[in-house]
Amino acid sequence: MSSGLVTFALGDREYATRLSSVREVVRLEGLADLPGMTPPLAGVLDLRGTALPVLDLRFGDPAHRGDVLVLENPDETLVGVAVDKVRAVVDDAELSPGGAASDELPAYVVEVLRGAHGPVFLVDLPRMVEAARRVAP
Repeated sequence: MSSGLVTFALGDREYATRLSSVREVVRLEGLADLPGMTPPLAGVLDLRGTALPVLDLRFGDPAHRGDVLVLENPDETLVGVAVDKVRAVVDDAELSPGGAASDELPAYVVEVLRGAHGPVFLVDLPRMVEAARRVAP
């Protein structure tokens, strides 16, 4: 059985993650700053009365609007991941295998797929978030 993928853009690159790791997608609007916050924390969104911390993985202007992939942690807390644009939810079969991830790619890249417009990096999104937290100043 196919689990599906969520495709999204970060800069000029296309990424995908398993649909099962994403609870929902919301627009990046109304982001509130917190005193003393450091990257990759971009701020907090009000998600229907719940404070949602949002981590920003985008490369460009932080004021640029985008989308937020809402992830549920194993302890049932929520975290948002800001991306430039969520593209689509697709069946696994819509992207063809492009080869296994090499040792030169970050560990969060699971596989390189082929999309209609070039490579799509299939990522373990929680692992990608952890990598961003480790390299933040």
